[in-house]
Amino acid sequence: MKNILTYIVYLIGIVGTLSSCEDVLDKKPLDLRTENDVWADVKLAQAYMNRIWYATNRTDFNYESWFGFYAGPLTPGSEVTSDNYYSRWNRGAPTVKSESGIVDVNANFGVFDNFGDLRNINIAIDHLTDPETRMRFGENIADDMLGQAYFAKGLIYSVRAKVFGGYPIIEKTLTAEDDLMLKRASLKETYDYAINLLELAIPLLNATTPAGRPNKGAALALLSETCINSAAYIKYEMLNGGNAVDVTLYYNKAIKAVEDLDALGLYSLEPQNSFAGMFSDYAYAASSASGEIILAQFTPPSIYRLSNDKQVELNCYLPTYYDDLLRDDIREKYNNKPYNGFILNGGWQSIAPNPKTIDESFYIIDIDGKARRWQDSQLFSRYIVINDGTYGLNEQAALDGIEDISQLMYGNRDKRFYATIAYDGCTYFNNRFDTRIDGNMHPKSFKTLSNAQGCLTGYLFKKCVPETQAWTTADYSGFHKICLRLSRAYLNVAEAYLMLNNEAKAKEFINKTRMEHGGLPVLTDETGDTLWKIYIDERNAELIMENDRYYTLMRYGIKNGAEGIDELNFGPMKQLEISADGKSYKYVDLLFESANNTFKFSRHRYLFPVPKAVTDRNPNYLPNNPRY
Repeated sequence: MKNILTYIVYLIGIVGTLSSCEDVLDKKPLDLRTENDVWADVKLAQAYMNRIWYATNRTDFNYESWFGFYAGPLTPGSEVTSDNYYSRWNRGAPTVKSESGIVDVNANFGVFDNFGDLRNINIAIDHLTDPETRMRFGENIADDMLGQAYFAKGLIYSVRAKVFGGYPIIEKTLTAEDDLMLKRASLKETYDYAINLLELAIPLLNATTPAGRPNKGAALALLSETCINSAAYIKYEMLNGGNAVDVTLYYNKAIKAVEDLDALGLYSLEPQNSFAGMFSDYAYAASSASGEIILAQFTPPSIYRLSNDKQVELNCYLPTYYDDLLRDDIREKYNNKPYNGFILNGGWQSIAPNPKTIDESFYIIDIDGKARRWQDSQLFSRYIVINDGTYGLNEQAALDGIEDISQLMYGNRDKRFYATIAYDGCTYFNNRFDTRIDGNMHPKSFKTLSNAQGCLTGYLFKKCVPETQAWTTADYSGFHKICLRLSRAYLNVAEAYLMLNNEAKAKEFINKTRMEHGGLPVLTDETGDTLWKIYIDERNAELIMENDRYYTLMRYGIKNGAEGIDELNFGPMKQLEISADGKSYKYVDLLFESANNTFKFSRHRYLFPVPKAVTDRNPNYLPNNPRY
């Protein structure tokens, strides 16, 4: 209630994103703007919408986006807590991974009772449905802004539903005279409300608005994902004693939304040769050259330094390396030139790929032309022998002239692998990248052991990393976060068809991304559990680092009975270590943060609890979620 009564409703400036409004914003300081000022001027009103339309640049949690890598404060099960990542200290990820505190209703994951953003949206809706404002702005502009408001509100409710289940539905701007002991809607009511808001947004939004702001395509793409989440979590509610509901409607809505998205004729899958540029080239993505990006958060250069990780994130992916840090014998091995390209000073390497998940998600094209996980492949069976945990090249490999295990493992992989992952033998920032023992990126090749030096898991990320200069923490960087794109919408359709037991149509949509982006062979006769495994792996290969993995696994777990999820129940994570001679590899203990990268999953994780402190203040939020 305190949040509702004290939330400031004046416009908060967005530095660097309102260049078109400079002539207006020069009039007087932003902290003197009144609500009437904002809604008297179309440019100020759009600036207000830029602040709220998908709750990005959230001032309540260091400017994180709902769609970003960490997904903001209301998604405690965010991408960084999934099995894709080693992490050091990012956003409490170790706590969530190990489940400590999650089953405790005294924990306050998710900030349940933060209603300020909803209040801002309701204020916008009040003004944008007011005849005087609509006459002042014109019907087309007012409709588009109203669509942005409905989109933002639909997004917020869809996110809070998958975190908390039922949530209070606040349909109007509350005042002190209203009953502020809000009631909590059911899970189904909350999802239905989110869907209804997005359906209201679709006819109002412009179709051709650039990707830096919600448009009709963004609402359709978000609707498709909200529908598959709705169906899964309504099933979760049924598994815990809720009323029986036919969720077919939700899957059909997800499919129809993407059919309507395609019918706009505005989007196409990114060609394979420019796939990496969607994520690592700010100028390319911001220029609308990509036909696949539907919605993205763009932050221009010269605003944030790399040291500002909560906005930029880039330095979280980078290690630290330069010549003088290496042992003398390692430098000599490289003729005293271990790094001929860019060097990196002050990288944190607080996030790195989990070798197990990487090897499972990025398939290798096999001897028979099929695509499989590396350890399931005929290549593995033909050329690898396992001896006491060491995977080595066998006699057949020698006979066939295979002398280096990295070349065997990383040759002919899913094309997205090369755009996403830095691996032993590749090029990284124009440097030879050797993660093997005594290589220039092995952590023990440095004079001192440091959790920022070398390559801690055997892999680093290339996706979302512009390899264009020797970055330092003092550098400024333009950056963008892709929120919605066509491939994600296609994979939502694939999942909907799988859940409707239409495997032929599911394969049709899996093949779209798998073939265009991955360069993998067409799916043909795959069915049942095999097809489901391929789908889960395909979704990760396509959408890793796009805040998708965790809730994809939640939906998959609910499909299988809402109990354990193997992918989130293992540990500790291991480092992939390749021998100095390149003949073998093994998985060894992490040098750092092993305890914080041990995964423990239980059925409490499907929904987070409404914190006891919140229910003590308002008993209308009870009963709590199932299993608490």
